[in-house]
Amino acid sequence: MRGVPDSSAPPQRLVVRISARTAVVVVVGFVLVVMAQRVFVAAHAPLSWAVAAAVAAVLVDPIVDVLDKRIPRLPAVIVALIVMAAAVWGVIYVAFDDLAEGVDRLGEAAQEAAGELEDRDDGVGSLARDVDAQRRVDLFVEALDDRVTGGDDVLASTAGTAPTYFVGGILTLFLMSYGPRLAQSAVEQLPEERTQREITHVVQTSLQRSRRAIFLTLAEGLAVGLAVATAARLLDVPSAAALGLAAGVMALLPHVGLVLGTLPLVLLVLALRSDLATLVTVVVVITCQLLDSFLVRRRVSHASVHIGLLVPWVVVLVGYTVYGVGGAAYGLAFAVFGLAVLDELRRRTPDTMPGGDDQVEGPDGDRPLADDAVDRPAAGDRVAGYARAH
Repeated sequence: MRGVPDSSAPPQRLVVRISARTAVVVVVGFVLVVMAQRVFVAAHAPLSWAVAAAVAAVLVDPIVDVLDKRIPRLPAVIVALIVMAAAVWGVIYVAFDDLAEGVDRLGEAAQEAAGELEDRDDGVGSLARDVDAQRRVDLFVEALDDRVTGGDDVLASTAGTAPTYFVGGILTLFLMSYGPRLAQSAVEQLPEERTQREITHVVQTSLQRSRRAIFLTLAEGLAVGLAVATAARLLDVPSAAALGLAAGVMALLPHVGLVLGTLPLVLLVLALRSDLATLVTVVVVITCQLLDSFLVRRRVSHASVHIGLLVPWVVVLVGYTVYGVGGAAYGLAFAVFGLAVLDELRRRTPDTMPGGDDQVEGPDGDRPLADDAVDRPAAGDRVAGYARAH
């Protein structure tokens, strides 16, 4: 009827109230995002120290547990940190020192190789002349000579940042001493005891699996770095240690990291050795990459957690853009832990939860029945009872 109002239309006052509430939520959310961004930018240095200390504490903890059986815990932590730092900076020192010593030889060999390529009469020589390979190599050698530093320069720059590493070591000691207590106190804020046990179990299992994945991946990177450095020395290629370091770092990334990491070695073999040696090197690299993708990575995933291809590359690129090499490394460690948490939540079923003994398993033994289903009669019993009653 014409005079009857439409009851389905919302009141105008309700629409205005909802719009105003939405506007307030949007404004408050925008203000909070801006404040969080400013706080993050202002406190990025302390936050990076805390993140690095947390990752170091988790990785060093197994070593400390081994040393703790022979010496007190505090000296064990200090010894583990010193050994880990000495190993990392020792490798970096050797790689940069070897790179600095090989720059001159590399420049001379690269210039000679570029000249030989331009003197060839085939298509390769024509292409080298078209791109002006010798002039470009000269510019590259000059830029490389200006930017490459030796091991002494690395130690000098490290000494200038010693207070930062000292603060990071103190934070690591603090987290290893009081971190478990702080985490347990945070979990105990939850109201239900069963939820506390579940979260504790998930976090502990995820930490163990992610740490195992990181250790296995680092072991693979170390093996690749040693193999590439040894191959470079056998082929008499300059800067073998630097080539091994680059290959070992890039080999941490799955499925294509080994190919990208050995690309400098392949180019140097192409420039300084024969085409046959280059072909053999490429075949060996591709074969090792396939074995890594289809055999080694699967075993690592089965023993720890499946990492995949997308997450490491995205995290490394974003972390390197924001914080440099440290951001890429620590961001990747946190990404592996996040993948372990998600995988652990996916793998868990209700009857495997800690504290789930009060649940009743179903007939197939893999799914608990609901609490009210214990005393509930089966469908056949209800039908028989209904027939007897009628």
